[in-house]
Amino acid sequence: MSVTIEPLVVPASADDESWRAYVALLNRAYERESGSALLPWDAAVMHSEYVTRTHRVIDGFVARRGGELVGAASLEYDLSTARDVQLAVSTDPADPSLFEALLAHAEGEARALGRTNAQIYISSPVDIDQHDDAEILRPPSGFGGVLRAAPLVQILLGRGYALGQVERCSVFRRGTDPAKLERRLHAASAVAGSDYVPVWWSGRTPDEYVDAYAYAVSRMSTDVPHGELSVEEQSWDAARVRAREARVEPTGELWAIAAVVHRPTGQIVAFNELVIPPDRTETTANYGTIALSNHRGHRLGTIVKCLGLLRWLDLAPSSPAVVTFNAVENRYMLDVNEAVGFTPLFWEGTWSRQL
Repeated sequence: MSVTIEPLVVPASADDESWRAYVALLNRAYERESGSALLPWDAAVMHSEYVTRTHRVIDGFVARRGGELVGAASLEYDLSTARDVQLAVSTDPADPSLFEALLAHAEGEARALGRTNAQIYISSPVDIDQHDDAEILRPPSGFGGVLRAAPLVQILLGRGYALGQVERCSVFRRGTDPAKLERRLHAASAVAGSDYVPVWWSGRTPDEYVDAYAYAVSRMSTDVPHGELSVEEQSWDAARVRAREARVEPTGELWAIAAVVHRPTGQIVAFNELVIPPDRTETTANYGTIALSNHRGHRLGTIVKCLGLLRWLDLAPSSPAVVTFNAVENRYMLDVNEAVGFTPLFWEGTWSRQL
């Protein structure tokens, strides 16, 4: 039976049955590919991301076979950049030929928009350390890898994609001894010294921090490891932070930020974002974590990680875990995470192609 691919019609409400079916398909596919059910997308949050197109745009497409929803694709791009586009493809059940058809469709849509630097993430529960090196495809950095024979890997290679980086997804589970966090926070603060002041907030960013926080967020596109990936610098200012808060607040999602302020300049020089879903019994996601490049060596990453987790334990008592992603070559942050109790969950390869 033939498959049709058509634009996703985003309904007015996240409670719409068709929207719920779309998000459910994405979640089933991600759970199958990653081997973990800890990171489901929330229908209301995702709906807010699709309908809000002020700074970042997501265009979706659906594949139907005999009227049944069997696949989806999307392209996402930041309006402050010109070339970058993030592609995503999901099929349920697994169907490599449909995956390739949806990917080709998304590539065509990206070209039509003038977006030429395409990236796509592919998840896998496979620990490559359990396999012979001949079975592994590694990025140019040599850190991490993916199984060369995996069907989706073969499709990407066949379409001219290159593996640019591998990230490890790690999980911190509630029940981990908080005393370990407190000890490490105290020791790191002593190393940092009085010029570096830890701060924390949830929900709306305090007015006195919003400009400095926006600048620090913009550094996520320049100051974190990207392997061999080409990434354009994104523009952030206070207005964009406020726009994100306005989008998030009605969904019930809660952002909690641990940061470090450099006392002599007033600049936020490190931060860690924990994003608690509307269903407080679901997993919390760790979004950005960064210490600005010119302030490294003061254990600021340890400070924001430990402070954030300690506050999370009280703020979200029903959330069972925190999940975070780190480039495999970012041994500093992996060491920080492992020291406080994060353990490996799955891996993601980041692939790129010039369209």
